[in-house]
Amino acid sequence: MKDIDHLARANGTSFLSRDEVLTAGGTDRMISFRLKSGLWANPHPGVYRLGPDPTGWLEQLDAAVTAAGPSALVSHRSAYVLWGLDGITSQMLEITVPYDHAPIPNGVLRHRTRREMAREIVQGLPVTSVTRTLLDAARYLPLPVVIKGVDSALRRELTTLPGLWDTAEREGGRGVPGAGRYRAAVAHIEDHGSTGSPAEAELLIEMKRAGIPAPVPQYEIVTPSGRRYLVDFGWPDLDKGVEVDGLDAHSGAQNLERDLIRQNDLLAAGLQLRRFTARQVRRQPQVVVEDIRRFLQGKP
Repeated sequence: MKDIDHLARANGTSFLSRDEVLTAGGTDRMISFRLKSGLWANPHPGVYRLGPDPTGWLEQLDAAVTAAGPSALVSHRSAYVLWGLDGITSQMLEITVPYDHAPIPNGVLRHRTRREMAREIVQGLPVTSVTRTLLDAARYLPLPVVIKGVDSALRRELTTLPGLWDTAEREGGRGVPGAGRYRAAVAHIEDHGSTGSPAEAELLIEMKRAGIPAPVPQYEIVTPSGRRYLVDFGWPDLDKGVEVDGLDAHSGAQNLERDLIRQNDLLAAGLQLRRFTARQVRRQPQVVVEDIRRFLQGKP
């Protein structure tokens, strides 16, 4: 009996399927005893947990993919959050299985697919690839959120633009839900470039919506001192730039000193600069965009 408990822990999980228990020498009678005694829990039909019922989101996902079988993967919005992509944080229970797969875990949104799924491991769980995750999640998310997700995947070097387009061609054909939105998000990033933070991605979307001339994201400036800096958004023909600062980006004496040197270097290079906080961008996007419009037009 101890060997069976050890099997689960050796697999990096607290869960075992009925088939795994029987293969390891267990019996239905043993399973029944452990459930009645409280040594095991039974969160889904044919799935057993060493200890009480799972309460945390990751444990619930682990139980769900165990219940759905070895080919099941965390997918869609659950995979989106598991990958740490920008835009959503809701902890749903969403998985995908092969089309002919039968088990439906309790309280889990299960998708079926005839398309092949690349398998990745994130936080110890089997999950769809980051590009497939973005494609699948686009079915349920608005375009600005998908753009933020694509932007964050590129910023964190989880994928590349060719990789995103390859998934669109191989898996995002006509009739695939969300494929059009996914393609539009990738095209947006291809046209406007990747940004350096979620707030920058939001501001870029708002500027485009307001008809602001397209900036150069991560605009590189070489200053007279020989230092090189990246400005969040630049308009080279106007010698103007805009930056979005995080709440703690410039706190502390050393950071403040470095920030002042940087700003003086940029001014010496002839760059006019406007700066906003991420909080301003999120709470007052229209005010920020109109300020940028006046700035680019040379108005006070």
